[in-house]
Amino acid sequence: LLKRFRSDERSRASFPQLRQYGGFDDELTLRPVAARLSKLLNSGSGPRVEVNFAEDCLDADDIVARMEPGQVLLLENLRFYSDENSRDESERTTMARKIASYGDYLVSEAFGTSHRKNSATMVNLPMVLGHGCCGYLMQKEITAYAKLLGGAPRPMVAIVGGAKVSDKINLLLNILSQIDYLAVGGAMAYTFLKAAGFHIGNSFHETGQSFGDKYGEAQNIDDLAKRFLIKAKACNVEVLLPVDHLCHTSCDPTDDPLITETAHVPDGYMALDIGPRTVESYRRCVSRCKTAVWSGPMGVFEIPTYATGSFSIAKAMGDGTRESGLLSIIGGGASADAAQRCGHATRVSHVSSGGGASLDLLEGKVPPSINALDDKHA
Repeated sequence: LLKRFRSDERSRASFPQLRQYGGFDDELTLRPVAARLSKLLNSGSGPRVEVNFAEDCLDADDIVARMEPGQVLLLENLRFYSDENSRDESERTTMARKIASYGDYLVSEAFGTSHRKNSATMVNLPMVLGHGCCGYLMQKEITAYAKLLGGAPRPMVAIVGGAKVSDKINLLLNILSQIDYLAVGGAMAYTFLKAAGFHIGNSFHETGQSFGDKYGEAQNIDDLAKRFLIKAKACNVEVLLPVDHLCHTSCDPTDDPLITETAHVPDGYMALDIGPRTVESYRRCVSRCKTAVWSGPMGVFEIPTYATGSFSIAKAMGDGTRESGLLSIIGGGASADAAQRCGHATRVSHVSSGGGASLDLLEGKVPPSINALDDKHA
């Protein structure tokens, strides 16, 4: 589809800034977005809205000078430019100043990239302009997480999955004082199960590895998992780990996965999804809560054989929202993808548009580009 919008006459030689940074990619150009935006803005009966497209973000002065009130300018993909994510503050500021020269006000909608601290347009641009405010989507995200983290109804369950304990440990530690239940799935569950003394076969795990904490000190993952389980108990948080699994000898589709009878995974097998008894246990947990937040899939849901766990969590959250007013938030990324695939995304309270930004908020951080705004309406 994108290739339809390619111009055979266009050449990188025509755009020195793009040639300098070498980042142009036909598959990622926003030219099709300009065409779609024009169609949407002119779908009504009002005056025609002209949508201009700047193929070089750093050389759009002539287009801006010709524009009249009511017209729109869409810049080419900012990620084509190395200065956008440069580690050099002066390079990012130079780019931000150029972008700032095209307008007077900044309305930020890019929640999905708000966790990136080295961004000319997300962080440096509001600093150059001296202001920045939230758009409707950004405000919706901030409002949802403010409600979740600012005294959400109890009892509350956090369903946390994904590959690594080290990726989610800061989230787990931050949210521990606010939840009553923690349901763990995904590959990270097997690090916890291994620490608890269970056999995990060939399942992915971080046992024996180290993790650099926020102070830069190396932490043994096994000790970290054990200490976390002890701390959770001290905080009166009930931690639910898988009691059965869907397994196979490799991470491939199969019509006949092994369903274990216990939490142990046999030698030669890897666990790729939570099993039916675990699904029911987690469903019951969600049903007795007033708030649920989900971050990270329960298994390899991209393969249909191992999608039941993640899809069941999405359904349980949707059912709770519709039937009993559950405050349900899905933290973007793979969890949001799973909820979309099974058709339950529209049934929950909020599905975030940014996995990394959601993780920042759940860890107790304020994403850099949100922090840079002076009007957040939080």
